[in-house]
Amino acid sequence: MSRPERYARNIPIYYLFQFATGFLIWVPVWIIFLQDERGLTLTEVGLMEAVFWACMMLFEVPTGAIADRFGRRASLALGGFLFTGGTIFFVLADGFVGLAISYVIMAISMTLYSGSGHALLYDSLRVLGRTREYEKHMGRSEALMTGALLGAALFGGPMAGLWGLETVFLIGAGTMAGAGFVALLLREPPRTEAEFGPDGLHAAPISAADAASDHHATPGIFGYVFEGFRIVLRQRPILWIILLAGIVTVAYEMPNFFVQPFLRSHGLSPSGGLLDGVTWSALIVPGFAAMSAGSLLAAPFVARVGERRAIPLLMFGGAFLFIPLLIFNHISIVAPIAILGGIHAAIRPIATGYINRRIRSDQRATVLSIFELMMAAQMAVIVPLISASADVIDFRFAYGLSIGVVLTLGVLFLIVWRRSHRREQTDALRRISLRPAPQAAPQAIAVTPDGTTIGVHANGVNPGANGNGASVAHSAAENGAATHSAAIKHPDRS
Repeated sequence: MSRPERYARNIPIYYLFQFATGFLIWVPVWIIFLQDERGLTLTEVGLMEAVFWACMMLFEVPTGAIADRFGRRASLALGGFLFTGGTIFFVLADGFVGLAISYVIMAISMTLYSGSGHALLYDSLRVLGRTREYEKHMGRSEALMTGALLGAALFGGPMAGLWGLETVFLIGAGTMAGAGFVALLLREPPRTEAEFGPDGLHAAPISAADAASDHHATPGIFGYVFEGFRIVLRQRPILWIILLAGIVTVAYEMPNFFVQPFLRSHGLSPSGGLLDGVTWSALIVPGFAAMSAGSLLAAPFVARVGERRAIPLLMFGGAFLFIPLLIFNHISIVAPIAILGGIHAAIRPIATGYINRRIRSDQRATVLSIFELMMAAQMAVIVPLISASADVIDFRFAYGLSIGVVLTLGVLFLIVWRRSHRREQTDALRRISLRPAPQAAPQAIAVTPDGTTIGVHANGVNPGANGNGASVAHSAAENGAATHSAAIKHPDRS
Protein backbone atom coordinates (compact mmCIF):
# COMPACT_ATOMS: atom_id res chain seq x y z
CA MET A 1 0.00 0.00 0.00
CA SER A 2 1.74 3.14 -1.23
CA ARG A 3 1.63 6.60 0.24
CA PRO A 4 -0.60 6.00 3.28
CA GLU A 5 -0.29 9.68 4.21
CA ARG A 6 -2.84 10.40 1.46
CA TYR A 7 -5.56 9.05 3.76
CA ALA A 8 -4.76 11.56 6.52
CA ARG A 9 -6.97 14.12 4.77
CA ASN A 10 -9.97 11.85 5.42
CA ILE A 11 -9.92 12.84 9.08
CA PRO A 12 -10.65 16.60 8.69
CA ILE A 13 -13.03 15.91 5.80
CA TYR A 14 -14.94 13.46 7.96
CA TYR A 15 -15.08 16.12 10.68
CA LEU A 16 -16.69 18.47 8.14
CA PHE A 17 -19.13 15.79 7.02
CA GLN A 18 -20.23 15.20 10.61
CA PHE A 19 -20.66 18.92 11.16
CA ALA A 20 -22.83 19.24 8.05
CA THR A 21 -25.04 16.29 9.04
CA GLY A 22 -25.44 17.77 12.50
CA PHE A 23 -26.52 21.26 11.41
CA LEU A 24 -30.19 20.27 11.33
CA ILE A 25 -31.69 23.62 12.16
CA TRP A 26 -35.15 22.09 12.55
CA VAL A 27 -34.18 19.76 15.42
CA PRO A 28 -35.20 22.17 18.24
CA VAL A 29 -38.71 22.60 16.78
CA TRP A 30 -39.61 19.34 15.01
CA ILE A 31 -41.91 17.93 17.71
CA ILE A 32 -43.67 21.29 18.01
CA PHE A 33 -44.07 21.29 14.21
CA LEU A 34 -45.75 17.88 14.34
CA GLN A 35 -48.01 18.90 17.22
CA ASP A 36 -48.93 22.46 16.20
CA GLU A 37 -48.70 22.40 12.39
CA ARG A 38 -49.80 18.81 11.71
CA GLY A 39 -52.01 18.16 14.75
CA LEU A 40 -50.32 15.01 16.07
CA THR A 41 -50.53 13.95 19.72
CA LEU A 42 -47.43 12.95 21.65
CA THR A 43 -48.52 9.31 21.34
CA GLU A 44 -48.69 9.70 17.55
CA VAL A 45 -45.26 11.32 17.56
CA GLY A 46 -44.01 8.27 19.45
CA LEU A 47 -45.57 6.00 16.82
CA MET A 48 -43.84 8.04 14.12
CA GLU A 49 -40.58 7.42 15.92
CA ALA A 50 -41.41 3.69 16.02
CA VAL A 51 -41.87 3.77 12.22
CA PHE A 52 -38.51 5.54 11.88
CA TRP A 53 -36.59 3.11 14.06
CA ALA A 54 -38.32 0.07 12.57
CA CYS A 55 -37.08 1.19 9.14
CA MET A 56 -33.63 1.67 10.63
CA MET A 57 -33.81 -1.94 11.80
CA LEU A 58 -34.78 -3.23 8.37
CA PHE A 59 -32.21 -1.31 6.36
CA GLU A 60 -29.29 -0.78 8.74
CA VAL A 61 -27.45 -4.04 8.10
CA PRO A 62 -28.15 -4.30 4.33
CA THR A 63 -26.89 -0.75 3.79
CA GLY A 64 -23.84 -1.52 5.95
CA ALA A 65 -23.17 -4.55 3.76
CA ILE A 66 -23.54 -2.34 0.67
CA ALA A 67 -20.93 0.00 2.13
CA ASP A 68 -18.53 -2.91 2.80
CA ARG A 69 -19.10 -4.26 -0.70
CA PHE A 70 -19.19 -1.09 -2.83
CA GLY A 71 -17.50 1.59 -0.70
CA ARG A 72 -18.11 3.68 2.40
CA ARG A 73 -17.53 7.01 0.57
CA ALA A 74 -20.38 6.40 -1.88
CA SER A 75 -22.65 5.28 0.95
CA LEU A 76 -22.02 8.49 2.91
CA ALA A 77 -22.71 10.70 -0.10
CA LEU A 78 -25.90 8.86 -1.03
CA GLY A 79 -27.12 9.12 2.55
CA GLY A 80 -26.70 12.90 2.56
CA PHE A 81 -28.56 13.39 -0.73
CA LEU A 82 -31.39 11.02 0.22
CA PHE A 83 -31.87 12.76 3.58
CA THR A 84 -32.31 16.02 1.67
CA GLY A 85 -35.18 14.53 -0.31
CA GLY A 86 -36.76 13.08 2.82
CA THR A 87 -36.69 16.46 4.59
CA ILE A 88 -38.39 18.21 1.66
CA PHE A 89 -41.05 15.49 1.56
CA PHE A 90 -41.55 15.95 5.32
CA VAL A 91 -42.42 19.62 4.78
CA LEU A 92 -44.80 18.87 1.91
CA ALA A 93 -46.54 15.91 3.56
CA ASP A 94 -49.86 16.36 5.33
CA GLY A 95 -51.31 13.70 7.60
CA PHE A 96 -49.87 10.75 9.47
CA VAL A 97 -49.30 8.52 6.43
CA GLY A 98 -47.43 11.14 4.40
CA LEU A 99 -45.26 12.08 7.36
CA ALA A 100 -44.55 8.41 8.04
CA ILE A 101 -43.35 7.98 4.44
CA SER A 102 -40.96 10.91 4.87
CA TYR A 103 -39.69 9.26 8.04
CA VAL A 104 -39.02 6.06 6.06
CA ILE A 105 -36.91 8.00 3.54
CA MET A 106 -34.91 9.75 6.25
CA ALA A 107 -34.42 6.48 8.15
CA ILE A 108 -32.97 4.74 5.09
CA SER A 109 -30.66 7.70 4.45
CA MET A 110 -29.35 7.59 8.01
CA THR A 111 -28.55 3.88 7.71
CA LEU A 112 -26.39 4.71 4.69
CA TYR A 113 -24.03 6.89 6.74
CA SER A 114 -24.36 5.62 10.33
CA GLY A 115 -21.97 2.62 10.40
CA SER A 116 -20.19 3.54 7.17
CA GLY A 117 -18.66 6.70 8.61
CA HIS A 118 -17.26 4.91 11.65
CA ALA A 119 -15.81 2.18 9.42
CA LEU A 120 -14.19 4.67 7.03
CA LEU A 121 -12.65 6.61 9.91
CA TYR A 122 -11.24 3.49 11.59
CA ASP A 123 -9.75 2.03 8.41
CA SER A 124 -8.25 5.41 7.48
CA LEU A 125 -6.53 5.42 10.87
CA ARG A 126 -5.47 1.81 10.35
CA VAL A 127 -3.71 2.73 7.09
CA LEU A 128 -1.88 5.42 9.06
CA GLY A 129 -1.04 3.03 11.92
CA ARG A 130 -3.05 5.15 14.40
CA THR A 131 -6.02 2.99 15.38
CA ARG A 132 -5.56 3.82 19.08
CA GLU A 133 -6.64 7.36 18.20
CA TYR A 134 -10.07 6.15 17.08
CA GLU A 135 -11.98 7.22 20.22
CA LYS A 136 -10.30 10.63 20.06
CA HIS A 137 -11.24 11.30 16.44
CA MET A 138 -14.62 9.64 16.76
CA GLY A 139 -15.33 11.76 19.82
CA ARG A 140 -14.21 14.94 18.06
CA SER A 141 -16.35 14.20 15.02
CA GLU A 142 -19.36 13.48 17.22
CA ALA A 143 -18.64 16.66 19.18
CA LEU A 144 -18.61 18.63 15.94
CA MET A 145 -21.92 17.07 14.98
CA THR A 146 -23.52 17.90 18.32
CA GLY A 147 -21.80 21.29 18.25
CA ALA A 148 -23.54 21.88 14.92
CA LEU A 149 -26.79 20.81 16.60
CA LEU A 150 -26.03 23.36 19.29
CA GLY A 151 -25.65 26.07 16.67
CA ALA A 152 -28.83 24.84 15.00
CA ALA A 153 -30.61 25.09 18.35
CA LEU A 154 -29.38 28.66 18.76
CA PHE A 155 -30.65 29.74 15.36
CA GLY A 156 -33.60 27.38 14.93
CA GLY A 157 -35.83 29.00 17.52
CA PRO A 158 -35.37 32.64 16.38
CA MET A 159 -35.67 31.64 12.70
CA ALA A 160 -38.88 29.74 13.41
CA GLY A 161 -40.21 32.83 15.18
CA LEU A 162 -39.30 35.10 12.24
CA TRP A 163 -39.88 32.96 9.14
CA GLY A 164 -42.06 30.06 10.25
CA LEU A 165 -41.39 26.40 10.96
CA GLU A 166 -41.48 25.15 7.35
CA THR A 167 -38.68 27.50 6.24
CA VAL A 168 -36.45 26.13 8.97
CA PHE A 169 -36.89 22.59 7.60
CA LEU A 170 -35.95 23.67 4.07
CA ILE A 171 -32.73 25.24 5.38
CA GLY A 172 -31.94 21.93 7.06
CA ALA A 173 -32.45 20.12 3.76
CA GLY A 174 -29.80 22.36 2.18
CA THR A 175 -27.19 21.51 4.82
CA MET A 176 -27.74 17.78 4.26
CA ALA A 177 -27.17 18.25 0.52
CA GLY A 178 -23.91 19.97 1.46
CA ALA A 179 -22.96 16.92 3.54
CA GLY A 180 -23.41 14.72 0.48
CA PHE A 181 -21.00 16.84 -1.55
CA VAL A 182 -18.46 16.85 1.31
CA ALA A 183 -18.54 13.03 1.39
CA LEU A 184 -17.44 12.94 -2.25
CA LEU A 185 -14.15 14.58 -1.18
CA LEU A 186 -13.18 11.55 0.93
CA ARG A 187 -10.64 8.96 -0.27
CA GLU A 188 -11.85 5.37 0.01
CA PRO A 189 -9.48 3.41 2.33
CA PRO A 190 -8.86 -0.35 1.96
CA ARG A 191 -11.90 -2.40 2.93
CA THR A 192 -10.54 -5.96 3.19
CA GLU A 193 -7.89 -7.69 5.25
CA ALA A 194 -6.17 -8.80 2.03
CA GLU A 195 -5.58 -5.17 1.06
CA PHE A 196 -3.94 -4.45 4.40
CA GLY A 197 -1.68 -7.48 4.16
CA PRO A 198 0.15 -8.81 7.27
CA ASP A 199 -0.89 -6.44 10.04
CA GLY A 200 -0.33 -8.08 13.41
CA LEU A 201 -0.30 -4.77 15.25
CA HIS A 202 -3.62 -3.32 14.08
CA ALA A 203 -5.59 -6.36 12.91
CA ALA A 204 -8.49 -7.64 14.99
CA PRO A 205 -7.53 -10.42 17.47
CA ILE A 206 -9.91 -13.01 15.99
CA SER A 207 -10.17 -16.57 17.23
CA ALA A 208 -8.84 -19.59 15.37
CA ALA A 209 -12.39 -20.55 14.33
CA ASP A 210 -13.01 -17.12 12.86
CA ALA A 211 -9.68 -17.11 11.09
CA ALA A 212 -10.50 -20.46 9.49
CA SER A 213 -13.63 -18.98 7.92
CA ASP A 214 -11.74 -16.23 6.07
CA HIS A 215 -13.17 -15.18 2.73
CA HIS A 216 -11.63 -16.89 -0.28
CA ALA A 217 -13.94 -15.04 -2.65
CA THR A 218 -15.85 -11.79 -2.33
CA PRO A 219 -19.34 -12.66 -1.06
CA GLY A 220 -22.54 -11.02 -2.21
CA ILE A 221 -24.57 -8.60 -0.12
CA PHE A 222 -26.39 -11.41 1.69
CA GLY A 223 -23.04 -13.04 2.36
CA TYR A 224 -21.83 -9.88 4.08
CA VAL A 225 -25.04 -9.68 6.12
CA PHE A 226 -24.85 -13.35 7.16
CA GLU A 227 -21.16 -13.06 8.05
CA GLY A 228 -21.78 -9.90 10.09
CA PHE A 229 -24.45 -11.57 12.21
CA ARG A 230 -22.27 -14.66 12.58
CA ILE A 231 -19.43 -12.53 13.96
CA VAL A 232 -21.72 -10.81 16.47
CA LEU A 233 -23.28 -14.06 17.66
CA ARG A 234 -19.96 -15.91 18.00
CA GLN A 235 -17.97 -13.10 19.61
CA ARG A 236 -20.13 -12.67 22.68
CA PRO A 237 -18.40 -9.56 24.10
CA ILE A 238 -19.46 -7.74 20.92
CA LEU A 239 -23.05 -8.99 21.21
CA TRP A 240 -23.45 -7.96 24.84
CA ILE A 241 -21.71 -4.58 24.53
CA ILE A 242 -24.10 -3.81 21.65
CA LEU A 243 -27.12 -4.61 23.82
CA LEU A 244 -25.73 -2.83 26.89
CA ALA A 245 -24.67 0.36 25.12
CA GLY A 246 -27.93 0.43 23.19
CA ILE A 247 -30.25 0.12 26.17
CA VAL A 248 -28.39 2.75 28.21
CA THR A 249 -28.21 5.17 25.27
CA VAL A 250 -31.92 4.84 24.51
CA ALA A 251 -33.01 5.20 28.14
CA TYR A 252 -30.82 8.25 28.75
CA GLU A 253 -31.99 9.81 25.48
CA MET A 254 -35.66 9.72 26.50
CA PRO A 255 -35.57 12.77 28.83
CA ASN A 256 -34.01 14.78 25.97
CA PHE A 257 -36.75 13.48 23.67
CA PHE A 258 -39.32 14.99 26.05
CA VAL A 259 -37.65 18.40 26.44
CA GLN A 260 -39.70 20.16 23.76
CA PRO A 261 -43.16 18.95 24.90
CA PHE A 262 -42.06 19.43 28.53
CA LEU A 263 -41.25 23.11 27.89
CA ARG A 264 -44.48 23.47 25.93
CA SER A 265 -46.41 22.10 28.94
CA HIS A 266 -44.97 25.04 30.90
CA GLY A 267 -46.41 27.57 28.46
CA LEU A 268 -43.36 28.11 26.24
CA SER A 269 -43.38 28.08 22.44
CA PRO A 270 -40.80 28.95 19.72
CA SER A 271 -43.37 30.37 17.28
CA GLY A 272 -44.68 33.30 19.32
CA GLY A 273 -42.11 35.78 18.00
CA LEU A 274 -38.39 36.55 18.14
CA LEU A 275 -38.16 36.79 21.96
CA ASP A 276 -40.05 33.53 22.44
CA GLY A 277 -37.79 31.86 19.89
CA VAL A 278 -34.66 33.07 21.68
CA THR A 279 -35.99 31.89 25.05
CA TRP A 280 -36.84 28.52 23.56
CA SER A 281 -33.38 28.08 22.07
CA ALA A 282 -31.70 29.13 25.32
CA LEU A 283 -33.41 26.23 27.10
CA ILE A 284 -32.70 23.72 24.31
CA VAL A 285 -29.01 24.60 23.86
CA PRO A 286 -27.64 23.11 27.15
CA GLY A 287 -28.57 19.60 26.01
CA PHE A 288 -26.61 19.91 22.77
CA ALA A 289 -23.68 21.55 24.55
CA ALA A 290 -23.50 18.64 26.99
CA MET A 291 -23.68 16.13 24.11
CA SER A 292 -20.75 17.87 22.42
CA ALA A 293 -18.76 17.81 25.66
CA GLY A 294 -19.59 14.16 26.25
CA SER A 295 -18.30 13.19 22.81
CA LEU A 296 -15.07 15.13 23.34
CA LEU A 297 -14.44 13.69 26.79
CA ALA A 298 -15.10 10.06 25.79
CA ALA A 299 -11.52 9.37 24.67
CA PRO A 300 -9.72 10.78 27.76
CA PHE A 301 -12.30 9.13 30.00
CA VAL A 302 -11.82 5.66 28.53
CA ALA A 303 -8.05 6.16 28.52
CA ARG A 304 -8.17 6.92 32.25
CA VAL A 305 -10.58 4.24 33.50
CA GLY A 306 -10.22 1.58 30.78
CA GLU A 307 -12.76 0.26 28.27
CA ARG A 308 -14.06 -2.35 30.73
CA ARG A 309 -15.07 0.24 33.35
CA ALA A 310 -16.08 3.20 31.16
CA ILE A 311 -19.65 2.27 30.22
CA PRO A 312 -20.62 0.88 33.68
CA LEU A 313 -19.40 4.09 35.34
CA LEU A 314 -21.39 6.24 32.93
CA MET A 315 -24.41 4.01 33.37
CA PHE A 316 -24.56 4.19 37.17
CA GLY A 317 -23.49 7.85 37.27
CA GLY A 318 -26.38 8.76 34.98
CA ALA A 319 -28.85 6.84 37.14
CA PHE A 320 -28.43 9.39 39.95
CA LEU A 321 -29.41 12.22 37.60
CA PHE A 322 -32.93 10.81 37.37
CA ILE A 323 -33.58 11.66 41.04
CA PRO A 324 -34.45 15.37 40.43
CA LEU A 325 -36.44 14.38 37.34
CA LEU A 326 -38.61 12.10 39.46
CA ILE A 327 -39.07 14.66 42.27
CA PHE A 328 -39.52 18.05 40.58
CA ASN A 329 -41.80 19.36 37.84
CA HIS A 330 -39.92 22.56 37.00
CA ILE A 331 -38.07 23.84 33.93
CA SER A 332 -34.82 23.83 35.96
CA ILE A 333 -34.58 20.06 35.42
CA VAL A 334 -33.32 20.80 31.89
CA ALA A 335 -29.88 20.88 33.61
CA PRO A 336 -29.75 17.18 34.67
CA ILE A 337 -31.48 16.26 31.40
CA ALA A 338 -28.64 17.99 29.56
CA ILE A 339 -26.00 16.04 31.51
CA LEU A 340 -27.79 12.80 30.64
CA GLY A 341 -27.44 13.87 27.02
CA GLY A 342 -23.70 14.20 27.52
CA ILE A 343 -23.53 10.70 29.01
CA HIS A 344 -25.36 9.00 26.16
CA ALA A 345 -23.21 10.91 23.66
CA ALA A 346 -20.04 9.58 25.31
CA ILE A 347 -21.20 5.98 25.16
CA ARG A 348 -21.22 5.72 21.34
CA PRO A 349 -17.49 6.35 20.66
CA ILE A 350 -16.53 4.12 23.59
CA ALA A 351 -18.73 1.24 22.43
CA THR A 352 -17.77 1.50 18.74
CA GLY A 353 -14.08 1.66 19.67
CA TYR A 354 -14.48 -1.54 21.70
CA ILE A 355 -16.22 -3.21 18.75
CA ASN A 356 -13.77 -1.94 16.10
CA ARG A 357 -10.80 -3.53 17.84
CA ARG A 358 -12.51 -6.92 17.67
CA ILE A 359 -13.68 -7.08 14.04
CA ARG A 360 -12.06 -7.37 10.64
CA SER A 361 -12.03 -4.60 8.05
CA ASP A 362 -13.97 -6.82 5.63
CA GLN A 363 -17.01 -6.67 7.91
CA ARG A 364 -16.48 -3.39 9.76
CA ALA A 365 -19.39 -1.36 8.36
CA THR A 366 -21.74 -4.37 8.54
CA VAL A 367 -21.02 -5.12 12.22
CA LEU A 368 -21.22 -1.45 13.18
CA SER A 369 -24.55 -1.34 11.35
CA ILE A 370 -25.71 -4.26 13.49
CA PHE A 371 -24.87 -2.09 16.50
CA GLU A 372 -27.11 0.65 15.05
CA LEU A 373 -29.78 -1.94 14.20
CA MET A 374 -29.96 -3.21 17.77
CA MET A 375 -30.21 0.33 19.07
CA ALA A 376 -32.98 1.03 16.53
CA ALA A 377 -34.83 -2.08 17.70
CA GLN A 378 -34.66 -0.89 21.29
CA MET A 379 -35.81 2.58 20.24
CA ALA A 380 -38.72 1.13 18.24
CA VAL A 381 -40.02 -0.64 21.35
CA ILE A 382 -39.10 1.76 24.15
CA VAL A 383 -39.88 5.18 22.62
CA PRO A 384 -43.58 4.64 21.76
CA LEU A 385 -44.29 2.90 25.09
CA ILE A 386 -42.68 5.59 27.22
CA SER A 387 -44.13 8.39 25.02
CA ALA A 388 -47.62 6.97 25.52
CA SER A 389 -47.04 6.88 29.29
CA ALA A 390 -46.13 10.57 29.23
CA ASP A 391 -49.33 11.31 27.30
CA VAL A 392 -51.60 9.24 29.52
CA ILE A 393 -49.99 9.90 32.93
CA ASP A 394 -47.17 12.49 33.12
CA PHE A 395 -43.51 13.10 32.36
CA ARG A 396 -42.25 11.95 35.76
CA PHE A 397 -43.83 8.53 35.24
CA ALA A 398 -42.12 8.35 31.84
CA TYR A 399 -38.76 9.22 33.43
CA GLY A 400 -39.33 6.46 35.99
CA LEU A 401 -39.89 3.93 33.21
CA SER A 402 -36.66 5.06 31.54
CA ILE A 403 -34.48 4.51 34.59
CA GLY A 404 -36.35 1.29 35.34
CA VAL A 405 -35.22 -0.10 31.99
CA VAL A 406 -31.60 0.66 32.88
CA LEU A 407 -31.78 -0.86 36.36
CA THR A 408 -33.30 -4.09 35.04
CA LEU A 409 -32.29 -4.91 31.47
CA GLY A 410 -29.22 -2.69 31.63
CA VAL A 411 -27.85 -4.38 34.74
CA LEU A 412 -28.56 -7.81 33.26
CA PHE A 413 -26.69 -6.97 30.04
CA LEU A 414 -23.83 -5.52 32.08
CA ILE A 415 -23.37 -8.71 34.13
CA VAL A 416 -23.39 -10.97 31.07
CA TRP A 417 -21.05 -8.66 29.11
CA ARG A 418 -18.49 -8.56 31.93
CA ARG A 419 -18.45 -12.34 32.12
CA SER A 420 -18.00 -12.72 28.37
CA HIS A 421 -15.27 -10.05 28.38
CA ARG A 422 -13.33 -11.90 31.10
CA ARG A 423 -13.77 -15.18 29.21
CA GLU A 424 -12.42 -13.55 26.04
CA GLN A 425 -9.34 -12.29 27.89
CA THR A 426 -8.76 -15.72 29.46
CA ASP A 427 -9.04 -17.45 26.08
CA ALA A 428 -6.64 -14.97 24.52
CA LEU A 429 -4.04 -15.61 27.24
CA ARG A 430 -4.48 -19.36 26.83
CA ARG A 431 -3.87 -19.16 23.07
CA ILE A 432 -0.72 -17.12 23.66
CA SER A 433 0.58 -19.53 26.31
CA LEU A 434 -0.02 -22.54 24.03
CA ARG A 435 1.76 -21.00 21.06
CA PRO A 436 4.83 -23.18 20.25
CA ALA A 437 8.24 -21.70 21.00
CA PRO A 438 10.68 -21.32 18.09
CA GLN A 439 12.87 -24.24 19.28
CA ALA A 440 9.86 -26.57 19.46
CA ALA A 441 9.89 -27.35 15.75
CA PRO A 442 9.38 -30.96 14.55
CA GLN A 443 12.36 -33.16 15.35
CA ALA A 444 14.18 -36.00 13.63
CA ILE A 445 16.45 -38.57 15.29
CA ALA A 446 20.20 -38.58 14.61
CA VAL A 447 22.80 -41.10 15.88
CA THR A 448 26.40 -40.01 16.51
CA PRO A 449 29.38 -42.30 15.79
CA ASP A 450 29.61 -43.30 19.44
CA GLY A 451 26.02 -44.53 19.34
CA THR A 452 24.45 -41.53 21.16
CA THR A 453 20.90 -40.76 19.98
CA ILE A 454 20.01 -37.05 19.80
CA GLY A 455 17.00 -35.07 18.54
CA VAL A 456 17.59 -32.82 15.54
CA HIS A 457 15.10 -30.19 14.31
CA ALA A 458 13.68 -30.60 10.84
CA ASN A 459 15.89 -27.70 9.76
CA GLY A 460 18.98 -29.47 11.08
CA VAL A 461 19.43 -27.65 14.37
CA ASN A 462 20.19 -29.55 17.55
CA PRO A 463 17.59 -28.63 20.22
CA GLY A 464 20.05 -29.51 22.91
CA ALA A 465 22.31 -26.68 21.87
CA ASN A 466 20.44 -24.21 24.11
CA GLY A 467 18.71 -22.71 21.10
CA ASN A 468 21.92 -21.19 19.75
CA GLY A 469 21.91 -23.16 16.52
CA ALA A 470 25.24 -25.00 17.13
CA SER A 471 26.06 -27.83 14.75
CA VAL A 472 25.47 -31.47 15.59
CA ALA A 473 29.17 -32.09 15.30
CA HIS A 474 29.95 -29.41 17.88
CA SER A 475 27.29 -30.74 20.23
CA ALA A 476 28.55 -34.26 19.83
CA ALA A 477 32.14 -33.17 20.49
CA GLU A 478 31.05 -31.64 23.78
CA ASN A 479 29.70 -35.08 24.73
CA GLY A 480 33.02 -36.77 23.83
CA ALA A 481 31.84 -37.96 20.41
CA ALA A 482 34.10 -38.31 17.41
CA THR A 483 34.96 -35.01 15.76
CA HIS A 484 34.58 -36.37 12.20
CA SER A 485 30.74 -36.17 12.22
CA ALA A 486 29.35 -33.89 9.51
CA ALA A 487 28.72 -30.27 10.51
CA ILE A 488 25.26 -28.94 9.94
CA LYS A 489 24.79 -25.41 8.65
CA HIS A 490 23.98 -22.70 11.21
CA PRO A 491 20.41 -21.50 10.65
CA ASP A 492 19.82 -17.88 9.61
CA ARG A 493 18.93 -15.70 12.60
CA SER A 494 17.71 -12.70 10.57
